[in-house]
Amino acid sequence: MLEQPAFGRRLRALRRERGLSQTQLATGGLSTGYLSRLESGTRPVPTRRVVEHLCRRLGVAPSAFGSGQGHSLAQALALAASSAHPARAAGDLAALLDSGADRPDPALRWQALWLLAGVRHEEGRYEDEHALLVELTALSETIGIPELIVRALTRLSRCSRMLGDTPRACAEAAAAHRLAGDLSAADRSAVLHALIDAETDAGRLAEARAHAGELRDITAEPEPARPEPARPEPARPEPARPGPAVR
Repeated sequence: MLEQPAFGRRLRALRRERGLSQTQLATGGLSTGYLSRLESGTRPVPTRRVVEHLCRRLGVAPSAFGSGQGHSLAQALALAASSAHPARAAGDLAALLDSGADRPDPALRWQALWLLAGVRHEEGRYEDEHALLVELTALSETIGIPELIVRALTRLSRCSRMLGDTPRACAEAAAAHRLAGDLSAADRSAVLHALIDAETDAGRLAEARAHAGELRDITAEPEPARPEPARPEPARPEPARPGPAVR
């Protein structure tokens, strides 16, 4: 069994993954205050009876709270990324991210945050998506790769716009635009689409038109020439064999 505070972090992640409030999870024998302290790690690991109650409410086996439970972040990420239904496989991923698993590997954590943010977007859980993208952006800046920073900021801007925070969406897209000058046409186009949408919502139509012109210029850029596949050399005719000697 996990010790505190790991038990509380796992409990909170499983509850949030199922969209339950603390009140809903506590129904049937626990107080909301007790559950809150349990999640925060200020109460010791509960008795078997309490664990069984939590498991029934969450629809998980008691092994979900085992110290050797589940997968590493790398395994959970691989399972979710390769699943035909990533949302169904995202539970372990969310729990491991919330517990801080594999923090020494920022690139692995980046991939997990990116995938889980996409799942939350598909589920329409935009506030949860936004929280993941905020962490993703900060992690991208720590890693220091421009492409990762720009892609995280672009998605963060779109999510802020979905939540109705137009000024923030404009600021995030503008920050991505400032960093995207030397990146690929695909990255620059994605940034400009987000920036134009945010500026249009904000009524900044002159700026949106200017950036639309920039987008047209990018889409008109010729694609890099692709090397032609090597052509097979024509078959060489075999030398004629000498006929039988004539006597």
